[in-house]
Amino acid sequence: MALIPELKEYIDKGSPEAKSVLTKAANKMSEAQQRDFLASLQLGDAEFQLAVAPYMPKGSTIDPSRARLKAFPKEAGIPASGLNMKGASTGNITDPENPNLKVGPFRGYDIMLEPETVSAIEAINATPRVFAHEYRHFEDTDGLEIVNRIQDLMASQNRDDLRKSARMLADRALVRAGGDTGKGKSRGEGKRSKKLYTDLYNATINSSEEEVIEAAKALMRSPEVVKFMDLGSSPSTVKSLNDLFPDIRKKGALGSYFKRYVLEDTDATEMPKDFRAGGRTRLI
Repeated sequence: MALIPELKEYIDKGSPEAKSVLTKAANKMSEAQQRDFLASLQLGDAEFQLAVAPYMPKGSTIDPSRARLKAFPKEAGIPASGLNMKGASTGNITDPENPNLKVGPFRGYDIMLEPETVSAIEAINATPRVFAHEYRHFEDTDGLEIVNRIQDLMASQNRDDLRKSARMLADRALVRAGGDTGKGKSRGEGKRSKKLYTDLYNATINSSEEEVIEAAKALMRSPEVVKFMDLGSSPSTVKSLNDLFPDIRKKGALGSYFKRYVLEDTDATEMPKDFRAGGRTRLI
């Protein structure tokens, strides 16, 4: 049976693999069954949006038709822990032949992304936290990568979010701290900065929940993090600068776990300004 127009329109938004599977399934259905099938697919979209929304800045769209799950073939032997690459956004790519759509090689295998999509790489990474990070890239609410990682930490909804996001932010801040040596920093300042972020990175590995929470507090008050939050709090007349430094103090999502344990204020609606350089920063 031919597909009803509404279902065909919905299916056409998906990946080639999904279109093939869904079309074959729907072709065997009556018109009434197709309408029920469409409703169930749309319900899944709503559940996906509800899961990702708490991690996203105010005013986000989260178009579920753009979401993809990409995996290397079984022959690649991806370990259960997945890969270092968690996800990808191709929102600025429209050409399906663009070479930047290729991910790999990994053990001789590649995977291909689709233009104008957000993807989680391997099923273990198909989490709201990872999808939200990529949707921020896609919707241009990300800023520099370190700013997007600050947003990851701020949006933490649980202990696992906080640990993983704190580690990734400390890693990015460590890279920037090392790269800034000699550019406005003395050698001594550079060494202290690198030690700070090395210690904070290590504090997220095999540590207690309390130690990770303290590391997150220290990160949010650390110089590299406060610098970028403050830049966003002082909007520029130059749009490109505002794109690089969005005001995440006001617009960034605050996760329930982050508010309770890092801010120690479950009623906070935006990142307080007292998380600034000079606040309590404990080396661990």
